[in-house]
Amino acid sequence: MSPTRISIVVLNWNGAADTLACLDSLAALTFPNFNVIVVDNGSTDDSLTRLRPYTAPYPLTLIETGRNLGYAGGNNVGTRHALGHGADFVLLLNNDTTVAPDLLERLLASAQHHPDAGVFSARILYFDEPEKVWFDGARWNPSRLRLEWPGQGEDEASLGTADHDTDYACGAALFFRSEVARQIGLLDESFFLVWEEVDWGFRARKAGWRNLVVPAARVWHKIGVSFGSESSPLRTYFSIRNELLWFSRHAPFSARLRLWMKNLRRLTPKFSMSSGQSAWIKRLIWAVEDYVRAWLGRGSRLEYLAARRAILDYAHRRFGDCPDEVRTWSKAWAARQANG
Repeated sequence: MSPTRISIVVLNWNGAADTLACLDSLAALTFPNFNVIVVDNGSTDDSLTRLRPYTAPYPLTLIETGRNLGYAGGNNVGTRHALGHGADFVLLLNNDTTVAPDLLERLLASAQHHPDAGVFSARILYFDEPEKVWFDGARWNPSRLRLEWPGQGEDEASLGTADHDTDYACGAALFFRSEVARQIGLLDESFFLVWEEVDWGFRARKAGWRNLVVPAARVWHKIGVSFGSESSPLRTYFSIRNELLWFSRHAPFSARLRLWMKNLRRLTPKFSMSSGQSAWIKRLIWAVEDYVRAWLGRGSRLEYLAARRAILDYAHRRFGDCPDEVRTWSKAWAARQANG
């Protein structure tokens, strides 16, 4: 029997410093038979200048997509390459992570021990707080219409060490049997960013595969790098639009109806007057102008504008990447945050 072959896919988009640190950490992996596929997702900075000359003590392939295909599309490029070159298992690994040296042995041992499981997640810890857990599994709570993440924010020492079921495996360190991808297909590129691994995990479960968290397999993650922040307009847009898309596929009609009621309320901007030294009539006029501009999809309420655009784009079945204006709003939002 030939040795097990594992391919690691690392997606880069304007993040060479993080990617190089991730690749350096992979050099310490103790599993002997792995290769790494770096997919550059149309970077516009100096990423390719820094990645092309990089050498590693393991087999390394650099694929340049030429444009930003999103998390789903970029990882699919790497996964297709891995499957086409005989990988038995594939690990999708965020570029803003570092890994424990025994990561692959731990994941492979779980796969061998649980033949009915096809998709696995490492236990993911905060990079800046290396003993604190960020992901230790997820569960869908139908009564609250949301995903929940038991163990998030807990000290690792307080959690169990046994492999356990999860509704999906986190995309920051998603390990799967190649046969799962061949059976159910790859990540759905309609999502572009976020919810795609949730969709994929639920598809795997519907096909009869368990999703497991492997606590002994440890990864450290710099949270929110892809979005600039977890609360940016960019994150808001993809989270709301893709949640609606996921609900349409995996939630019952009653849950979809409740979610739509929630999002219809989001479409209505709140009317508020600022406090200050100006006369109340001026503040009222400014408040009315701000309110009208928000209704028209303009103005300075960037997170509201992103939410509104997400809902409308879903209603018009516009998926894939976000409109350019959402990225513009996110840059303006980031500048506003930087200036206090």
